[in-house]
Amino acid sequence: MSEVGVDVPAVRGWSAEYWGYLMWGLAALAIAGPELASVFGVGDWPTISATVGHLEAAHSWVRLVVVFVIVVLGYYAVPQLLSHPARPRIVPGQQTTVNGRATRDAEAVRSAGMGWYLVVAIAGLVVGLVVAAGARPLHPGTYAGAYVLYGLIAVLWVIVPSVLAMFFAREVPFPTLFRTIGYLERRAHPVAAIILALLVILLLHLAFYPWPRYGS
Repeated sequence: MSEVGVDVPAVRGWSAEYWGYLMWGLAALAIAGPELASVFGVGDWPTISATVGHLEAAHSWVRLVVVFVIVVLGYYAVPQLLSHPARPRIVPGQQTTVNGRATRDAEAVRSAGMGWYLVVAIAGLVVGLVVAAGARPLHPGTYAGAYVLYGLIAVLWVIVPSVLAMFFAREVPFPTLFRTIGYLERRAHPVAAIILALLVILLLHLAFYPWPRYGS
């Protein structure tokens, strides 16, 4: 997918849009899988909500951080969802790359030669899954594996790509989560709406954990 005058990253014939579906789909499976297993009482995999709840119980200030992150996400997500996903733009006074990340100079950002990052991110996710799967049986009650898994997703899917775009003018091949949802909205609006609704529920669940299971 491309626009006149816009450098939309493509790797092996796939546009940023489709890499977004793949990369965020993998992250969603790693997060939603344990959550659904917990709901249906299947397995004993550490969920992201239980992990955040564990941190909140140990350090009350973590709840403030979660709420802060939710507000910031909403602040930057709404403008991205309201405009065409394949064009750079100003989001609340900040320039963004084609893939939706804040940068100092959108015109200077380059994506050539960044296909290696896809391999690094996927390999990191696999390592996180292996560690999380192995830590629980060996050390019941520990959240070490969960910290590794969800920490890697945060670092490789959000933090490192954002740092590369802001300070090094480099763009990884896949867009931000909300830019990906923006693409999906133009292809399957009901599906995008459902994903956004589920995402809001998850964020509320993280902020007010163990809601909605109070008193159970």
